[in-house]
Amino acid sequence: MPGGEYRDLVLCNNCLWAASLLEGSRGFMACPICGNISLDVIPVNDYEAYTMNVRNKSVELEFTKDK
Repeated sequence: MPGGEYRDLVLCNNCLWAASLLEGSRGFMACPICGNISLDVIPVNDYEAYTMNVRNKSVELEFTKDK
């Protein structure tokens, strides 16, 4: 994606481990913490930021536009 950033948010459905996966990075076949293979991949648009709150095995994501 010329001129932009490409990244995905990868989230483990078991232990809630998370990482930003940058363009050209190798993906994950399983969670590196617990070994779970149930991972969600959430695309993050160019110039979009996110915050993540983890409480009692639940995740709240908030997406906003970067300035």
